[in-house]
Amino acid sequence: MWNEFVQWFKTAYTMPSAEQIALRELEESKRRLLEAQSSREYAISMCNYYESKIKRLTTYLHNATQEQS
Repeated sequence: MWNEFVQWFKTAYTMPSAEQIALRELEESKRRLLEAQSSREYAISMCNYYESKIKRLTTYLHNATQEQS
């Protein structure tokens, strides 16, 4: 048990290798890319929603003003 604790302590406080740091940065970059892609999908959907809404309301107002004439 004591040896396990000493081994854990050594691994917890040793300097990570360059490969370990690179792997950690790669994984973080992949996560951030997924977040950015999700944000992009949301923004595109919102743009499409507002474009459709503007078309619908413009048509509605156009028809409403023609009926009043």
